Amino acid sequence: MCQNCATASAVPRRDLLRRAVLGGAAAGVAAVGLSPAAAGAAAPAPAPEKIGSGRAAGVSMRWLGVSGWEIAFDGRVLYFDPYLSRFDYRLPGGPLAVDPAVADRLLATGRLAGPPELIMISHGHWDHMADVPSLLSRPDWAGATIRTISTETHRHLMHAMGMTDAQRKNNIVATGGEDLEFGGGAYRVQVIRSLHSQSLGYGFFAPGTRVAPPPAPASINDLVEGGTLAYQVTVRDRLKILMFGGTNFVERELAGMRPDVVAVSMTDSSSLHRYLERLLTVLGGPRYVIPVHHDDMVTGFDDPNLRDTVDAGAVRRVKDAVRALGLRTEVIEAEHLRPLLF
Repeated sequence: MCQNCATASAVPRRDLLRRAVLGGAAAGVAAVGLSPAAAGAAAPAPAPEKIGSGRAAGVSMRWLGVSGWEIAFDGRVLYFDPYLSRFDYRLPGGPLAVDPAVADRLLATGRLAGPPELIMISHGHWDHMADVPSLLSRPDWAGATIRTISTETHRHLMHAMGMTDAQRKNNIVATGGEDLEFGGGAYRVQVIRSLHSQSLGYGFFAPGTRVAPPPAPASINDLVEGGTLAYQVTVRDRLKILMFGGTNFVERELAGMRPDVVAVSMTDSSSLHRYLERLLTVLGGPRYVIPVHHDDMVTGFDDPNLRDTVDAGAVRRVKDAVRALGLRTEVIEAEHLRPLLF
């Protein structure tokens, strides 16, 4: 979660429940940041961007905003932290306003592929996990097997948000260190113990764990961090992609890893010692680095001002770190929903 986000003041739980819009028409308008008159006008799919000049790996990465990704290759689709609703968390009480209609529009306009066969969750905050139960329950994906990877806390939170028994059977509880193969060896997923971002006060929003399903969450405050994981996806011998959901990491857990592509979270790192320099060094100077988690998290995908919500300073800081370390790393400035073709 963004470390500079203001935590909404508490209001009675019955009011939160009444204001939590789960798929209603009002949330559909608010979630994409449009006026009611413009809500039906969806933007076309952006043209893909080819990355690199060498032999193509045949892998597409599409930034879903915040730290989220869609990875597609060989007819397979994977999601990481797919937060799509982009509701206004700043409203009093921070009510959850998950809107399945946002995914409907993205899929209908070719700006999202699905169903995914795997969803990887970094941690339990709303801007990383809130949409996952809704995605798992899409009626048109009812026949698909969608596996999820999460911590025990995330599993309990998703249970409280409506995850079914069948969906729980497809949930893989991880703690970091798991090295998993999928699709008969088509790809490998390494689950890495990681850390949440820490701001100037050395803390972060909504810490905590759950050892059993809580009451149904109604506020962003109910979705606790519950442990943070990073993931490296290896598509056979073609491409290694490392993704972080928090602006922090455990250095010893990354020792010896040499990803081709690293999605680096860029929320506040002011309390950390040489965050970017240590990360880029321990990874051996990756070929590509993509700064993420530097948008405002609320502007909708159909809003023409969406591109202006990205923090250009975050991208500049990554480029400065690469230059200071003398690396040949290429810094890629991702655009919401534009496929990057590797």
